[in-house]
Amino acid sequence: MKTCAEQFPVEIWLMIYRYLEAHDLFYAFHHLNYYFEQILASNYLSFYIRFKEIDTNPYWSDSVLNRTICLRTSTQLRSSYFLQFLHLNAKKLIRLQSLSININSRNVSYTLSICKAVNELSALRHLSLVCTLNENLFKSIISIQTLQICQLVLRESTDIINNQVHVNSNIKQLTIIFLSNVNDAIINLFLIHLSELKRFEVSGSYFSFQQASIFTTHLCTLSKLRILKLKLANGHLTSDCLKYLHLIAPVLKHFYFHYNKHILSETFIDDFMFYWWPVIEQISYINIYIKGHLYVDINDNNTQMNLQKNQQILLNKMKKSNGSMKVEWTEQNFIPLKSIEINITKS
Repeated sequence: MKTCAEQFPVEIWLMIYRYLEAHDLFYAFHHLNYYFEQILASNYLSFYIRFKEIDTNPYWSDSVLNRTICLRTSTQLRSSYFLQFLHLNAKKLIRLQSLSININSRNVSYTLSICKAVNELSALRHLSLVCTLNENLFKSIISIQTLQICQLVLRESTDIINNQVHVNSNIKQLTIIFLSNVNDAIINLFLIHLSELKRFEVSGSYFSFQQASIFTTHLCTLSKLRILKLKLANGHLTSDCLKYLHLIAPVLKHFYFHYNKHILSETFIDDFMFYWWPVIEQISYINIYIKGHLYVDINDNNTQMNLQKNQQILLNKMKKSNGSMKVEWTEQNFIPLKSIEINITKS
């Protein structure tokens, strides 16, 4: 007995179609027969569109645009092409929930057009941008009242953004990835407007804490914050870099701290153990990863004895945790350097 594709319940095909990008979906099933045409026209079917460098289907009907819930651009896509599409069709994307754009142009008019289009998307919940942040873009992001998840990959910018917007954003998850120096001013500018924030992630290379810090009073006012994730490379972290962490520790449930630096400062391990750890260990779930090198004087045993003391403190904490905490501490000698790698998890 032969089984035809048309004998499958429509619900099965709708589930399968969810995993197919719109270009591939229409290429495979459009004009196949009446049965599949009806499924493609169904109001229960939503679409995911990814614009590529060479788009085989540059025109989408209103019926498809009205049911598109996810829209992404490739890194090679010409800015002008996508800008024209978004300008013409933003109001038709009535179900669009997720938008991902790589803004590879610093042109002011281009950014303004993106801002205008984004604010016309009435159902947008998830926004992901690779961009150079300026004042117009910042204002547009925090003014999208439906937006709940925002991920920003930021190129270095010399623009000064003035905080002249009196808006309370509904963003609950914010991820900021800096492609150059982490900018504390940008971080704090966002935090002022994010009273609903529950998850906050910062990642950056060539990280540098000077007098400013992301642990400011703005972070401490976020009473709904439950997850804090920091992934930092390079830079000099002093004993007071996390000085406000104790103020938000009571509300935090998850704390992730990954720090990778070629040469660690002489006091880093001590600062971590005696200034940060007493606060960090109060949090229910932690994931700490530290990797770097210390200069070691072979004629001075104090450094090694101090490292052994701190290592033993953590191992004793692990033994007393009834299995909820795991500690991995590894060292390798490359005179005059000592490689240090510390992994701490608590659940």
